[in-house]
Amino acid sequence: MFNYENITPKLGIEFTDDPQLSKFTDSEVNHLNELAAEFGVVVARNQAMTMDQQAAFAHKLGTPLTTPINKNDVPNELIVIKANEHSKRVAGEGWHSDVSSNAQPPGLSMLRMEIVPESGGDTLFANMVEALATLSPKMQIFLKELTARHDPRGHYLYLSGAKTLDELPSAIHPVVRTHPISGKEALYVNDGFVGKIVELSDSESNALLKMLYDHIAYSVNIQCRVHWEPDTVVFWDNRIVQHHAAFDYSPSVRKGYRATIQGEVPTLL
Repeated sequence: MFNYENITPKLGIEFTDDPQLSKFTDSEVNHLNELAAEFGVVVARNQAMTMDQQAAFAHKLGTPLTTPINKNDVPNELIVIKANEHSKRVAGEGWHSDVSSNAQPPGLSMLRMEIVPESGGDTLFANMVEALATLSPKMQIFLKELTARHDPRGHYLYLSGAKTLDELPSAIHPVVRTHPISGKEALYVNDGFVGKIVELSDSESNALLKMLYDHIAYSVNIQCRVHWEPDTVVFWDNRIVQHHAAFDYSPSVRKGYRATIQGEVPTLL
């Protein structure tokens, strides 16, 4: 249905004929979801899309998360992603999966960039299917027996000041989850949200999580990198992908809008 090229053989694709997202049919949206489930990351360049059109497209993908603090001209379905010469840090630094502390964490995230620096500002992605598969068989079996508590310390409503930590609940999810479309198993712990492995002591949990996070960060063979251009839209599937926004472009400006689509309760089948 779409023409695309691979970013790497197992992670990420980029459309080659610039299909316009705002004109997608329901069938094309379903195919987009299937591609994201298979490749984790989908890149669409040269998109003529307004904020309202992006918000409308988010509803085609599913149920968008909303934020109550946007200015009047920004739809509640979008989160403003912005950095300038005054920024000391930016949204998305550090390896993470979006809002995994929700009881039904996001499936797809959709980020559209309007202003990008001349260089830098890439987003790195890591394949959690491969992260799991490249661990030893014994470790994979062990991880499938565990659950993790995801705390809202990286929640966009907490970071924006709209909510306090005690207003946002934690959630317990399996350390390994099954993707509902592809049936693939993926590692599902991330440094941005996970507080503890439930079944382990604090010291055991800390040691295991450090090993897993180092495995994700240093396994460059399971990663890809997306370079942003104005009017680029990137989709990623939080069920099987973690991402890391590189803040290497200060004092340049980078601005875009993210829509985040609610997923299902994570399970291991």
